Amino acid sequence: MSDQKSDNGEAADSLVGASTEKIDCEVPAMGTVTPKEFCNRFLTRDHESEKFILEGQIGQGGMGAIYRVTDQDLHRVSVLKVILPDVMEDAALFHRFVAEARITAGLEHPNIIPVHDLGALGGTKPYFSMKLVQGESLAAILRTVRDNNEEYVARYSLYSLLSIFRKVCDAVAFAHSRRIIHRDIKPDNIMVARYGEVLLMDWGLARNEYRTAAGDGDGDDDGNDSNGLPGDDEDPLRTRFGVIKGTPSYMAPEQARGFVEEIDRRSDIFLLGATLYTIATLHPPYGGDGIYEVLTKAEQGNFVQPGLLAPERQLPEELCRIITKAMAHDQEDRYQSVEDLSTDIDALLEGCTESVPRTFAPGEFLMREGETGTEAYLIVSGGVEVVKEVGGKTVTLIRLGAGDAVGEMALIVKAPRSASVKAIQETRVVVITADLIRQGLDKVSPWMGKVIEALVNRLRSANDNVHPLMRGDCTYHVVSQLRLLYMDRGVAATDGRSEKPTVILDTGATIREISALLCISQERVTTIVSRLLQGGLLRPSGSDGFMIPNLELFARFGDYLRRELNVDTGFQEDRNTVMFTCNDAVMVRHWAAGDAESADEIRSVVQYAPEKVFGCESADEIAAKFEQLHRQIQVADAEAWQTDSTG
Repeated sequence: MSDQKSDNGEAADSLVGASTEKIDCEVPAMGTVTPKEFCNRFLTRDHESEKFILEGQIGQGGMGAIYRVTDQDLHRVSVLKVILPDVMEDAALFHRFVAEARITAGLEHPNIIPVHDLGALGGTKPYFSMKLVQGESLAAILRTVRDNNEEYVARYSLYSLLSIFRKVCDAVAFAHSRRIIHRDIKPDNIMVARYGEVLLMDWGLARNEYRTAAGDGDGDDDGNDSNGLPGDDEDPLRTRFGVIKGTPSYMAPEQARGFVEEIDRRSDIFLLGATLYTIATLHPPYGGDGIYEVLTKAEQGNFVQPGLLAPERQLPEELCRIITKAMAHDQEDRYQSVEDLSTDIDALLEGCTESVPRTFAPGEFLMREGETGTEAYLIVSGGVEVVKEVGGKTVTLIRLGAGDAVGEMALIVKAPRSASVKAIQETRVVVITADLIRQGLDKVSPWMGKVIEALVNRLRSANDNVHPLMRGDCTYHVVSQLRLLYMDRGVAATDGRSEKPTVILDTGATIREISALLCISQERVTTIVSRLLQGGLLRPSGSDGFMIPNLELFARFGDYLRRELNVDTGFQEDRNTVMFTCNDAVMVRHWAAGDAESADEIRSVVQYAPEKVFGCESADEIAAKFEQLHRQIQVADAEAWQTDSTG
C-alpha cells in the first residue's frame, strides 16, 4: 500500500484542503525599509527557519508531517510537508521523499498540485512546500452524495462529477507525456477546490514508467530521465516482485499481484476507471472483510458491474461500457491511452454515445401498440409509418422522416404505446432515454433546466388528468348524449318519407352541444354522427337536421356499446319507459312487462309552472335566479376543489 495512506482512510495529504478559513493576502507596507536593509535581512537570518511561521499541524502521512504555514517573504499561506525523524534515518525513504517533491514540481499543470520549493528547516529537517487547496476531496464529496445530502446531490450531478473526472484525465495524460505514472489515483487523492479547481494530489508513489525493476529504460545513465526527473533505478525503495504499493480497493490486477514489470500507464488507466466506477456507483470497486479478501478480488479483477451495483443511479449504458473497458483485466483490452478514454468521456458528456444510434430494417417495428416503452426515437435517416389497429384493421395514421421524433410520451409517463411505428425503409435513429434528457438538462443553464423540468411535470400532470374521452373510444358517450338530447331538445316535425309526425334535432347545434358536454372536439363528434347516418341509425331530415327512425333500436345500440366498451354506469337496460318531447309537452310511453294492452299508452307528464319552482315568472326574475344559483355552485365547487388539493 501507499506509504502515505491507509486503505480506507482519508489521505493525510488531502487534509491540506480541509481549511475554509479566509486567507488575508494583503501585503504589508514596506515602511522605511531600504533595498539594502531588505537584502541584508535575507543574508543575516537563518533563512529556512525564519522564512515560515508554523500555524499548526493539520495532518501526517507515512513520510511527513503536514503543516499550515505563512511564508513571510511572499505573505502567502502554504502547506509544508516536513520529513519525519524516522524517515530521516532511512536512506530509501529519504530518497523517496525528495523524489516526490521533484516529480510533483516537474509536473506543472493546472490540475496537478503545485510544489513551491524544497529545503531544510534549520538545516536538519527537509521539507517541500505546496499550494494550500481550499476545498474537499472527491471522496468526501461522493460520501456526502451517497448520504443523500440535498445540497450536494443538486450540486454534484453525474454530469458535474464527470466534468471533474475529465480534468483528472488531463492531469494524468500530461504526466504520461512526461513518462510519469501515478500508481495511486483514487477519489481521496483528487481535490475539488472552492472555485472549481480540480487537483490530482499525492505523487508519493509516482515513478518513471520506463524504469523497471531491471533498470531498463531510455533515461540518462545517471538515473535521471530526459526530463530531469528521478527514475526508479536511483530509488533504493524500488518496487520488486511481490511488493505491493497502492490502494487495494482500486488496484489494477498487475498491481495487486506485485508484478512491477507489468505496471505502466495502462495501470493508471485502470485506476482512472476505478475512480470513475466510484463516481458512478458511489462505492469503490473492491470491498471485503479484510485486506487479503480485497487483494484477492483486485488480483482477479472481480468487481460487480456498475449498473448492477447501483441500479438506483440509472447509469447510462455508455458510462458502464467506458468503466468496463478502462477496468479490463487484461491490459491489452483497456484503453491504450488516457486520450482515448478522454475522447469517450467527451462523447458521453456531449450525448454522442455509442449505445444511442440504432438501425431498423424495412418492416421492423420500432415500437408496438399496447406495450409500455421507456425510449423515444429521433429519426436520423430513412422513414417510418405510424399505424393503429382499428376494428381489426391496420390504419396508417402518418408517415415520418428524418428530423421527426416518435415515442416521446414514454419519457414522461409510463403508459401503453398508443400506436405502432414501423420502418418503411432502412431507418437510422438516435435512441433518447430519460437519462440522456437528464444529462442534457444538467448541461444547460440552471434556469433553463428548471423551466424544462416544470414544463415536463406540467405535461405529465396534464396527461394523468386528461379527460379519458380525449384518448379513448367515445362512441358510447356520444350515442348516449344523442339519445338524451333527442328526447330533451327534439322539435316536432313531419317525416318527409312517411308524412307522419316525428322529432328532429338540428345537426350543427347537436354536434356543438355534445362537444361542449363531453369536452371533446367537434371533429370527433362529427365523425361519429356521420357514421351513424351512413349506418341508418340516424336519418337526415331536411338540409340541417336528423331524426332517430327507431328510438328503441338506437337505445339498444347504446346498450351494446356500453357492454362492448365496459363502460360502468349506474343504470341497467330498461325498455319499459321512454320519455320524449312533443311540442310543449313532455310525453312518456310506458308499458308493463307482458302487458300488451298498455304497450301503446302515451301519457303527458305533469309540469309545474316557473312560479311554483322559483317563486317568480318573468324572464328577468328567472335569469336572476339562474345567476344566483350558478354563483352558489361555483363557490361550493371551489371549496370542494381546495379541500381535495390540500387533503
